[in-house]
Amino acid sequence: MRWSVRRGALIVATSALAFGLTVVPPLAKEDSPVAAVPVPELRPDGAPGAGETPPDKASGPAKGAAGGNGSPASGPGRLPEKPGEAGRDDAAGRGPDRLKPARSAGENPMPGPASERPIGDIPVPETRPAATIGDAAPVAPKTPATKAAKPDVTGSADPGRAPDKLKAREAAITPAAAVLAAAAIEDAKMCEAELEKRGVLFTIGESISEGACGVLRPVNIERLSSGVAVSSGTKLLCRSALALDRWMTDSVVPAAKARFPTETLTEFRHASTYVCRTRASENGISEHARGSAVDIAAFAFRDGTRIGVEAHPPDSPEARFQRAVREGACGPFKTVLGPGTDADHATHFHLDIAARLNGGTYCK
Repeated sequence: MRWSVRRGALIVATSALAFGLTVVPPLAKEDSPVAAVPVPELRPDGAPGAGETPPDKASGPAKGAAGGNGSPASGPGRLPEKPGEAGRDDAAGRGPDRLKPARSAGENPMPGPASERPIGDIPVPETRPAATIGDAAPVAPKTPATKAAKPDVTGSADPGRAPDKLKAREAAITPAAAVLAAAAIEDAKMCEAELEKRGVLFTIGESISEGACGVLRPVNIERLSSGVAVSSGTKLLCRSALALDRWMTDSVVPAAKARFPTETLTEFRHASTYVCRTRASENGISEHARGSAVDIAAFAFRDGTRIGVEAHPPDSPEARFQRAVREGACGPFKTVLGPGTDADHATHFHLDIAARLNGGTYCK
């Protein structure tokens, strides 16, 4: 009887112990350190885990199902899952997201699908190989510069400055150039008024524009204020015509009376005024191409005497006359060339009003 009581007590204690193991839930996961939680390995989506039965091979409830309600039995030591329990685990930080490593502060997640791919699948740019001396492109040897030959302006003109090339050039008409042109027209009209006041007989022609050459309102002189006539028509800038009248009145007529008192100077003969060409002995455009220059070839007197511009015997009346008029031209004109300057001016005076530095002159 006593053994039966003891046996019954043992059965009751054993049943109570088994019931306690079944009913009492395991320790809360938050009480255990995170490091103790095993991290499951990643596996492809849809692949069955270890011990799982593929869906197509499942037939009915899991082995060991109990109860008349058809619900699957819980495994040993686990209570049946209650509705909403899975969501509570995720909210408490015990879901799958908790198993991911924590992101450091300030770290930005990788954008796009690349952040979900394994590191080995993300393409990494290849490192560019360092350049070697042998890979350097060969440097072409420098060709010694050839100095351009200076054009022979005394012979054939530079092809870029030949008369046809000068005329073919297109003048750059800009607003600034138009302002200068307007001022030049006003100055020409003032100069023409001065010529008329002085008593010069002249006419005004149409302006000439030939590429790099041209004359603004060219003046054709018939007779100067001193009464000296011009052998042929002229095409001069008004300022050049005014310089010519002053020179003739202030220097040439007085010099002729001093050297030839019994003669009267009646005419001067010019070799050229406006001509579209380059300089005779230098590089560049001639002042003749701008209507600024006049070439004086000879002086004629009433008795028919003619004194040409050329080399005369020293101390002769002709030489003294020529020297006086040449010196007198340096002032009204800015450039004075003639016999003794060079071979190109051995038989005439070249006079022009080209602007020079600080208003200086070139009289040679």
